[in-house]
Amino acid sequence: MTVEERVLARIRPSPDEEARLEKVVRELLERLRATLKSNGWDAKPFLAGSVAKGTHLTGTEIDVFVAFPPDLPRADLEDRGLALGKMLEKGTHLYAEHPYTRGWYGGFEVEIVPCYRITDAAQRMSAVDRTPLHVDYVLGRVKDGQTNEIRLLKAWAEGIGVYGAEAKILGFSGYLCELLVLKYGSFRGVLEASLSWRPGIVLELDRAPARTFPEPLTVVDPVDPNRNVASAVSVEQLATFVHAAREYLMNSSERFFFPRPLKPLSIPKLRAAAKRRGGGLLAIAIPAPSVTEDVLYPQLRKAHRAFLDLFHRNEFEVFDSRFDLAVKDAIFLFEFAVESLPRVSRHAGPPVWVKNAKEFLDKWRRSPKTIAGPFVQGERWAVDVAREATTASALTKAKWRDLSIGKDLEKAARRSLRIYPGAGALRAGYAEAWTRLFDKRFPWER
Repeated sequence: MTVEERVLARIRPSPDEEARLEKVVRELLERLRATLKSNGWDAKPFLAGSVAKGTHLTGTEIDVFVAFPPDLPRADLEDRGLALGKMLEKGTHLYAEHPYTRGWYGGFEVEIVPCYRITDAAQRMSAVDRTPLHVDYVLGRVKDGQTNEIRLLKAWAEGIGVYGAEAKILGFSGYLCELLVLKYGSFRGVLEASLSWRPGIVLELDRAPARTFPEPLTVVDPVDPNRNVASAVSVEQLATFVHAAREYLMNSSERFFFPRPLKPLSIPKLRAAAKRRGGGLLAIAIPAPSVTEDVLYPQLRKAHRAFLDLFHRNEFEVFDSRFDLAVKDAIFLFEFAVESLPRVSRHAGPPVWVKNAKEFLDKWRRSPKTIAGPFVQGERWAVDVAREATTASALTKAKWRDLSIGKDLEKAARRSLRIYPGAGALRAGYAEAWTRLFDKRFPWER
């Protein structure tokens, strides 16, 4: 058996799982129709997602959409969609463009999503309204055997860590994987084609783009040329995909599909690694707000950028950093080029012959922060001043309240923001995140 045949035997649902899946889907749709009828609601439930297209992997979730008439007010659509979700066990209300319900039914994880009934993407009233059009497009074009090729691409993308368009991953969605196989014919065809991809590439199936897209990878949605199916894909995830494709084609292995899980280093080993690297360490911890990942992760990125900008403006060179979730905390980890900076910092002023140079001189001659100067350096005035903080931890403590870190994170930070400098940053609960920062191996290399 080839690598891909062995992988398919593991990722393709068994006949027994398919039978259970069909039974649950049939029962769920019947219950939804009965509920809609008893409430007198004009709507049609339909199966969506990978199960509807036959491209699902074992252990899949079931996506059921309920299409309401376009003239139904948005508030009624949301209320009725959530009411239908009550038939799920352990149902949780989630919020994207509008609310939907995720829960369990018959042993499968299920999402019940309300949408508007449309026949053309130009009619869409919410982001999910195109979904039935996507299902129809794929079903109308997928050829014999290609569903397994799509399964391989999805499992491979997941194994290398780039599967999922959600804010946490910024990678390749299931629909994007389906379109790529439709365009290039097979799993290996996609990988071979990707070797020529570069940021800015535009890929088309049936329709040219209706506008210019700014993202690194553009795949024009064949049902809506105003949409880039690959809009979520970050340049780093695109680069990882291309590198992994090159590696896999040279040396195929099941490890690309089923990588070994990351084993967090022990605290003594983390300390040894940090000592070997020789930089300064800092961990900032904020209680993770109780919001969905698609709401939280953009705020984590915003906060991470804000901390990096604070350090940069104050001349702290960040060698490496990352953010993560650990032990109910949002954590921001930083490795600095040096543990601390000197007390003195040189501040450049205007050229000597500029009229407002006198304002610079007056300010710094009187300032208690001045250590030396003002003096002439080249054609400009300069002054040596005392830093507000010589360590990143002291700077963070003094300035974090001035940063814009996202509404929910800021609220949580005002209740509790903890700063752990030096070796104290290497806490047991953060070991996996620090391991990911220090261990740069790709998933298939572990």
